[in-house]
Amino acid sequence: MKKLIAAAVAVAVIAPASVMAAGPTLYGKIHTSVDYKDNNGSGSANTKYTEWSLNSNSSRIGVKGSEDLGNGMKVGYLIEWSVDMDGDGSAFGERNRAVTLSGDWGTALAGKWDTPYKTVGRKLDLFGDSIGDTRNLSKNATTDNRAPNVVAYVTPNMGGFSATLAYVFDYVPARADNSDNDAWSVNGIYNNGPILVAAAYSDYSNPNGSSATAWRIGGAFSMGDFKVLGSYTDMSDQNLVKNNDPDLWTLGASYKMGSNTIKFQYSELDDSGLKDAAGSSLKDGADMWSLGLDHAMSKRTTVYAAYASTDNNRDGSRTSWNGGHDGEGKGLGVAGEKADSFSVGIIHKF
Repeated sequence: MKKLIAAAVAVAVIAPASVMAAGPTLYGKIHTSVDYKDNNGSGSANTKYTEWSLNSNSSRIGVKGSEDLGNGMKVGYLIEWSVDMDGDGSAFGERNRAVTLSGDWGTALAGKWDTPYKTVGRKLDLFGDSIGDTRNLSKNATTDNRAPNVVAYVTPNMGGFSATLAYVFDYVPARADNSDNDAWSVNGIYNNGPILVAAAYSDYSNPNGSSATAWRIGGAFSMGDFKVLGSYTDMSDQNLVKNNDPDLWTLGASYKMGSNTIKFQYSELDDSGLKDAAGSSLKDGADMWSLGLDHAMSKRTTVYAAYASTDNNRDGSRTSWNGGHDGEGKGLGVAGEKADSFSVGIIHKF
Protein backbone atom coordinates (compact mmCIF):
# COMPACT_ATOMS: atom_id res chain seq x y z
CA MET A 1 0.00 0.00 0.00
CA LYS A 2 2.88 2.37 0.79
CA LYS A 3 4.26 1.80 -2.73
CA LEU A 4 0.89 2.67 -4.30
CA ILE A 5 0.62 5.88 -2.30
CA ALA A 6 4.22 6.77 -3.10
CA ALA A 7 3.62 6.29 -6.83
CA ALA A 8 0.58 8.55 -6.78
CA VAL A 9 2.39 11.22 -4.76
CA ALA A 10 5.40 11.09 -7.09
CA VAL A 11 3.23 11.79 -10.13
CA ALA A 12 1.57 14.69 -8.36
CA VAL A 13 4.92 16.15 -7.34
CA ILE A 14 6.51 16.05 -10.78
CA ALA A 15 3.41 17.35 -12.58
CA PRO A 16 3.69 20.96 -13.82
CA ALA A 17 2.18 23.51 -11.49
CA SER A 18 -0.39 24.55 -14.10
CA VAL A 19 -1.66 20.96 -14.33
CA MET A 20 -1.73 20.57 -10.54
CA ALA A 21 -4.04 23.53 -10.39
CA ALA A 22 -6.65 21.42 -12.19
CA GLY A 23 -6.23 18.73 -9.52
CA PRO A 24 -4.99 15.21 -10.36
CA THR A 25 -7.49 12.41 -9.75
CA LEU A 26 -6.46 9.03 -8.37
CA TYR A 27 -8.56 6.15 -9.71
CA GLY A 28 -8.37 2.39 -10.04
CA LYS A 29 -9.96 -1.00 -10.39
CA ILE A 30 -9.35 -4.03 -8.17
CA HIS A 31 -10.33 -7.37 -9.68
CA THR A 32 -9.41 -10.54 -7.82
CA SER A 33 -10.82 -14.04 -8.11
CA VAL A 34 -10.43 -17.58 -6.87
CA ASP A 35 -10.24 -19.91 -9.87
CA TYR A 36 -10.25 -23.59 -10.61
CA LYS A 37 -8.46 -24.50 -13.86
CA ASP A 38 -8.20 -27.89 -15.57
CA ASN A 39 -6.55 -28.45 -18.96
CA ASN A 40 -7.64 -32.13 -19.08
CA GLY A 41 -4.08 -33.15 -19.83
CA SER A 42 -2.51 -36.53 -19.16
CA GLY A 43 -0.61 -37.29 -15.99
CA SER A 44 1.42 -39.99 -17.72
CA ALA A 45 2.44 -37.58 -20.48
CA ASN A 46 3.25 -34.88 -17.92
CA THR A 47 0.82 -32.43 -19.54
CA LYS A 48 -1.79 -32.30 -16.79
CA TYR A 49 -2.51 -28.94 -15.13
CA THR A 50 -5.18 -28.73 -12.42
CA GLU A 51 -5.13 -25.96 -9.86
CA TRP A 52 -7.07 -23.79 -7.44
CA SER A 53 -5.50 -20.32 -7.28
CA LEU A 54 -5.99 -16.71 -6.20
CA ASN A 55 -5.65 -14.37 -9.16
CA SER A 56 -5.37 -10.66 -9.90
CA ASN A 57 -7.07 -9.86 -13.21
CA SER A 58 -6.08 -6.60 -14.91
CA SER A 59 -6.20 -4.74 -11.58
CA ARG A 60 -4.96 -1.19 -12.02
CA ILE A 61 -4.30 2.20 -10.50
CA GLY A 62 -3.92 5.51 -12.29
CA VAL A 63 -3.67 9.26 -12.12
CA LYS A 64 -5.45 11.57 -14.54
CA GLY A 65 -6.14 15.27 -14.85
CA SER A 66 -6.51 18.20 -17.22
CA GLU A 67 -6.09 21.93 -17.54
CA ASP A 68 -8.34 24.37 -19.37
CA LEU A 69 -6.20 26.38 -21.79
CA GLY A 70 -9.00 28.71 -22.84
CA ASN A 71 -10.59 29.19 -26.27
CA GLY A 72 -12.10 25.71 -26.01
CA MET A 73 -8.72 23.97 -25.69
CA LYS A 74 -7.72 21.57 -22.93
CA VAL A 75 -4.56 19.60 -22.14
CA GLY A 76 -4.92 16.34 -20.27
CA TYR A 77 -2.92 13.38 -19.07
CA LEU A 78 -3.47 9.83 -17.89
CA ILE A 79 -0.85 7.48 -16.41
CA GLU A 80 -2.00 3.99 -15.48
CA TRP A 81 -0.22 0.98 -13.94
CA SER A 82 -1.28 -2.63 -13.58
CA VAL A 83 -1.20 -3.80 -9.96
CA ASP A 84 -0.56 -7.38 -8.84
CA MET A 85 -3.15 -7.79 -6.07
CA ASP A 86 -2.31 -11.42 -5.22
CA GLY A 87 1.37 -10.57 -4.62
CA ASP A 88 2.98 -13.33 -6.68
CA GLY A 89 4.20 -11.21 -9.61
CA SER A 90 5.55 -7.76 -10.44
CA ALA A 91 4.07 -5.06 -8.21
CA PHE A 92 3.53 -2.63 -11.12
CA GLY A 93 3.34 -2.84 -14.91
CA GLU A 94 2.60 -0.42 -17.73
CA ARG A 95 -0.92 0.18 -18.98
CA ASN A 96 -2.40 3.11 -20.93
CA ARG A 97 -0.55 6.42 -20.53
CA ALA A 98 -0.71 9.52 -22.68
CA VAL A 99 -0.79 13.29 -22.91
CA THR A 100 -3.80 14.70 -24.77
CA LEU A 101 -4.80 17.94 -26.44
CA SER A 102 -8.49 18.43 -27.13
CA GLY A 103 -10.95 20.97 -28.44
CA ASP A 104 -14.06 21.26 -30.59
CA TRP A 105 -12.09 19.53 -33.36
CA GLY A 106 -11.56 16.34 -31.30
CA THR A 107 -8.65 14.92 -29.29
CA ALA A 108 -5.03 14.15 -30.15
CA LEU A 109 -3.00 11.86 -27.89
CA ALA A 110 0.53 10.52 -27.69
CA GLY A 111 1.79 7.68 -25.51
CA LYS A 112 1.08 3.99 -24.95
CA TRP A 113 -2.55 3.13 -25.70
CA ASP A 114 -5.02 0.42 -26.68
CA THR A 115 -5.30 0.24 -30.45
CA PRO A 116 -8.67 1.29 -31.94
CA TYR A 117 -9.05 -2.33 -33.11
CA LYS A 118 -8.68 -3.63 -29.56
CA THR A 119 -11.12 -1.00 -28.23
CA VAL A 120 -13.94 -2.38 -30.39
CA GLY A 121 -13.27 -5.90 -29.12
CA ARG A 122 -13.47 -4.75 -25.49
CA LYS A 123 -16.90 -3.20 -26.12
CA LEU A 124 -18.24 -6.49 -27.51
CA ASP A 125 -17.27 -8.96 -24.77
CA LEU A 126 -19.46 -9.87 -21.80
CA PHE A 127 -16.56 -11.60 -19.99
CA GLY A 128 -13.76 -9.07 -20.33
CA ASP A 129 -10.81 -9.68 -17.93
CA SER A 130 -12.44 -12.82 -16.52
CA ILE A 131 -12.40 -16.45 -17.58
CA GLY A 132 -14.17 -16.74 -20.92
CA ASP A 133 -12.68 -13.49 -22.29
CA THR A 134 -12.77 -13.65 -26.12
CA ARG A 135 -9.05 -12.81 -26.21
CA ASN A 136 -8.46 -16.43 -25.20
CA LEU A 137 -9.14 -17.14 -28.87
CA SER A 138 -8.23 -13.91 -30.67
CA LYS A 139 -5.14 -12.43 -29.04
CA ASN A 140 -1.69 -12.83 -30.59
CA ALA A 141 1.31 -10.62 -31.34
CA THR A 142 -0.55 -8.63 -34.01
CA THR A 143 -4.12 -8.33 -32.66
CA ASP A 144 -5.89 -6.91 -29.58
CA ASN A 145 -2.83 -5.13 -28.25
CA ARG A 146 -1.87 -2.10 -26.21
CA ALA A 147 0.85 -0.53 -28.32
CA PRO A 148 3.78 1.73 -27.39
CA ASN A 149 4.82 4.80 -29.40
CA VAL A 150 1.25 5.69 -30.39
CA VAL A 151 -0.06 8.94 -31.82
CA ALA A 152 -3.82 9.03 -32.33
CA TYR A 153 -6.71 11.28 -33.26
CA VAL A 154 -10.23 10.85 -31.89
CA THR A 155 -13.10 12.70 -33.54
CA PRO A 156 -15.66 14.57 -31.46
CA ASN A 157 -18.91 12.75 -30.74
CA MET A 158 -21.27 13.42 -33.64
CA GLY A 159 -24.76 12.27 -32.68
CA GLY A 160 -23.42 9.08 -31.13
CA PHE A 161 -20.74 8.41 -33.77
CA SER A 162 -17.01 8.74 -33.20
CA ALA A 163 -13.88 7.41 -34.89
CA THR A 164 -10.26 6.90 -33.90
CA LEU A 165 -7.16 6.71 -36.10
CA ALA A 166 -3.86 5.61 -34.52
CA TYR A 167 -0.33 5.16 -35.83
CA VAL A 168 2.35 3.13 -34.03
CA PHE A 169 5.89 4.27 -34.81
CA ASP A 170 7.52 1.07 -33.55
CA TYR A 171 5.63 -1.74 -31.79
CA VAL A 172 8.88 -3.64 -31.18
CA PRO A 173 11.34 -0.87 -30.25
CA ALA A 174 14.89 -1.58 -31.39
CA ARG A 175 18.15 0.37 -31.46
CA ALA A 176 18.79 0.14 -35.20
CA ASP A 177 17.22 2.94 -37.23
CA ASN A 178 16.24 0.58 -40.04
CA SER A 179 14.38 -1.92 -37.85
CA ASP A 180 11.13 0.00 -37.41
CA ASN A 181 8.06 -2.16 -36.98
CA ASP A 182 5.12 0.15 -37.61
CA ALA A 183 1.38 -0.35 -37.39
CA TRP A 184 -1.84 1.56 -37.78
CA SER A 185 -5.40 1.01 -36.72
CA VAL A 186 -8.76 2.72 -37.19
CA ASN A 187 -12.27 2.27 -35.85
CA GLY A 188 -15.73 3.76 -36.17
CA ILE A 189 -18.27 3.40 -33.36
CA TYR A 190 -21.94 4.40 -33.23
CA ASN A 191 -23.23 4.22 -29.66
CA ASN A 192 -26.60 5.85 -29.10
CA GLY A 193 -29.30 4.64 -26.71
CA PRO A 194 -29.92 0.91 -27.06
CA ILE A 195 -27.80 0.52 -30.22
CA LEU A 196 -24.05 -0.02 -30.57
CA VAL A 197 -22.50 -0.67 -33.98
CA ALA A 198 -18.73 -0.78 -34.48
CA ALA A 199 -16.06 -1.67 -37.04
CA ALA A 200 -12.25 -1.67 -36.84
CA TYR A 201 -9.17 -2.46 -38.91
CA SER A 202 -5.49 -2.93 -38.06
CA ASP A 203 -2.26 -3.44 -40.01
CA TYR A 204 1.08 -4.51 -38.50
CA SER A 205 4.19 -4.40 -40.72
CA ASN A 206 7.86 -5.28 -40.34
CA PRO A 207 11.02 -4.19 -42.22
CA ASN A 208 10.96 -7.39 -44.30
CA GLY A 209 7.77 -6.30 -46.02
CA SER A 210 5.48 -8.73 -44.22
CA SER A 211 2.21 -7.48 -42.76
CA ALA A 212 -0.59 -8.84 -40.60
CA THR A 213 -4.05 -7.39 -41.06
CA ALA A 214 -7.34 -7.85 -39.26
CA TRP A 215 -10.80 -6.37 -39.36
CA ARG A 216 -13.68 -6.66 -36.96
CA ILE A 217 -17.37 -5.74 -37.10
CA GLY A 218 -20.04 -6.13 -34.47
CA GLY A 219 -22.83 -4.63 -32.50
CA ALA A 220 -25.05 -4.80 -29.46
CA PHE A 221 -28.73 -4.08 -28.86
CA SER A 222 -30.49 -3.58 -25.53
CA MET A 223 -34.19 -4.17 -25.01
CA GLY A 224 -34.88 -3.09 -21.45
CA ASP A 225 -33.03 -5.51 -19.19
CA PHE A 226 -32.16 -7.87 -22.06
CA LYS A 227 -29.01 -7.35 -24.17
CA VAL A 228 -27.63 -9.23 -27.17
CA LEU A 229 -24.30 -8.75 -28.91
CA GLY A 230 -22.27 -10.29 -31.67
CA SER A 231 -19.02 -9.77 -33.55
CA TYR A 232 -17.03 -11.20 -36.43
CA THR A 233 -13.23 -10.97 -36.76
CA ASP A 234 -11.21 -11.77 -39.88
CA MET A 235 -7.42 -12.12 -39.46
CA SER A 236 -4.79 -12.50 -42.19
CA ASP A 237 -1.12 -13.52 -41.80
CA GLN A 238 -1.31 -13.26 -38.02
CA ASN A 239 1.97 -13.02 -36.10
CA LEU A 240 3.42 -12.08 -39.52
CA VAL A 241 3.16 -15.73 -40.57
CA LYS A 242 2.02 -16.25 -44.15
CA ASN A 243 -1.38 -17.99 -44.55
CA ASN A 244 -2.13 -17.81 -40.82
CA ASP A 245 -5.70 -16.66 -41.45
CA PRO A 246 -8.14 -17.59 -38.67
CA ASP A 247 -11.64 -16.14 -38.32
CA LEU A 248 -13.57 -15.67 -35.08
CA TRP A 249 -17.23 -15.03 -34.39
CA THR A 250 -18.97 -14.41 -31.07
CA LEU A 251 -22.59 -14.28 -29.89
CA GLY A 252 -23.67 -13.32 -26.38
CA ALA A 253 -26.68 -12.34 -24.31
CA SER A 254 -27.34 -10.99 -20.83
CA TYR A 255 -30.44 -10.41 -18.71
CA LYS A 256 -30.59 -8.09 -15.71
CA MET A 257 -32.85 -8.99 -12.77
CA GLY A 258 -32.60 -6.24 -10.17
CA SER A 259 -29.05 -6.35 -8.83
CA ASN A 260 -28.25 -9.60 -10.65
CA THR A 261 -27.19 -10.15 -14.27
CA ILE A 262 -27.01 -13.56 -15.88
CA LYS A 263 -24.94 -13.79 -19.07
CA PHE A 264 -23.95 -16.33 -21.71
CA GLN A 265 -21.43 -16.12 -24.54
CA TYR A 266 -20.25 -18.44 -27.30
CA SER A 267 -17.21 -17.96 -29.58
CA GLU A 268 -15.81 -20.07 -32.38
CA LEU A 269 -12.30 -19.77 -33.84
CA ASP A 270 -11.85 -21.37 -37.26
CA ASP A 271 -8.74 -23.31 -38.23
CA SER A 272 -5.87 -21.02 -39.27
CA GLY A 273 -5.11 -22.54 -42.68
CA LEU A 274 -1.53 -23.41 -41.72
CA LYS A 275 -0.07 -26.79 -42.62
CA ASP A 276 2.04 -29.26 -40.67
CA ALA A 277 5.41 -30.67 -41.74
CA ALA A 278 3.67 -33.33 -43.84
CA GLY A 279 1.65 -30.74 -45.74
CA SER A 280 -1.69 -31.48 -44.06
CA SER A 281 -3.89 -28.63 -42.91
CA LEU A 282 -3.76 -28.04 -39.18
CA LYS A 283 -6.94 -28.44 -37.19
CA ASP A 284 -6.01 -25.70 -34.71
CA GLY A 285 -9.33 -23.96 -34.15
CA ALA A 286 -11.43 -23.99 -30.98
CA ASP A 287 -14.78 -23.00 -29.59
CA MET A 288 -15.50 -21.54 -26.17
CA TRP A 289 -18.64 -20.98 -24.15
CA SER A 290 -19.03 -19.01 -20.93
CA LEU A 291 -21.81 -18.69 -18.35
CA GLY A 292 -21.78 -16.13 -15.55
CA LEU A 293 -23.81 -14.45 -12.81
CA ASP A 294 -22.94 -10.92 -11.63
CA HIS A 295 -24.32 -9.37 -8.45
CA ALA A 296 -23.99 -5.61 -8.05
CA MET A 297 -23.43 -4.85 -4.37
CA SER A 298 -23.20 -1.13 -5.18
CA LYS A 299 -22.45 1.10 -8.18
CA ARG A 300 -18.74 0.43 -7.71
CA THR A 301 -18.60 -3.14 -6.37
CA THR A 302 -19.61 -6.37 -8.11
CA VAL A 303 -19.20 -10.01 -7.11
CA TYR A 304 -19.59 -12.79 -9.64
CA ALA A 305 -19.37 -16.47 -10.44
CA ALA A 306 -18.46 -17.79 -13.88
CA TYR A 307 -17.76 -21.02 -15.73
CA ALA A 308 -15.95 -21.23 -19.07
CA SER A 309 -14.86 -24.10 -21.29
CA THR A 310 -12.69 -24.14 -24.41
CA ASP A 311 -12.95 -27.17 -26.71
CA ASN A 312 -9.88 -27.45 -28.96
CA ASN A 313 -9.71 -29.06 -32.37
CA ARG A 314 -7.09 -31.77 -32.85
CA ASP A 315 -4.09 -29.38 -33.07
CA GLY A 316 -5.46 -26.46 -31.02
CA SER A 317 -4.27 -25.80 -27.47
CA ARG A 318 -6.21 -22.74 -26.26
CA THR A 319 -7.48 -22.30 -22.70
CA SER A 320 -10.41 -20.40 -21.19
CA TRP A 321 -8.26 -18.37 -18.77
CA ASN A 322 -5.51 -16.60 -20.75
CA GLY A 323 -7.06 -13.38 -22.05
CA GLY A 324 -6.93 -10.45 -19.63
CA HIS A 325 -6.57 -12.87 -16.74
CA ASP A 326 -3.85 -13.64 -14.19
CA GLY A 327 -0.64 -15.23 -15.49
CA GLU A 328 -1.00 -18.54 -13.64
CA GLY A 329 -1.58 -21.41 -16.06
CA LYS A 330 -1.07 -19.39 -19.23
CA GLY A 331 0.13 -21.38 -22.20
CA LEU A 332 -0.75 -24.72 -20.60
CA GLY A 333 -3.49 -25.83 -22.97
CA VAL A 334 -3.20 -29.35 -24.40
CA ALA A 335 -3.72 -30.03 -28.11
CA GLY A 336 -7.12 -31.53 -28.83
CA GLU A 337 -8.36 -31.29 -25.23
CA LYS A 338 -10.86 -29.13 -23.38
CA ALA A 339 -9.76 -26.44 -20.93
CA ASP A 340 -12.34 -25.89 -18.18
CA SER A 341 -12.39 -23.19 -15.52
CA PHE A 342 -14.59 -21.92 -12.70
CA SER A 343 -14.19 -18.56 -11.03
CA VAL A 344 -15.65 -16.51 -8.17
CA GLY A 345 -14.45 -12.94 -7.96
CA ILE A 346 -14.92 -9.37 -6.83
CA ILE A 347 -14.49 -6.13 -8.78
CA HIS A 348 -14.23 -2.77 -7.04
CA LYS A 349 -13.73 0.55 -8.85
CA PHE A 350 -12.63 3.79 -7.23
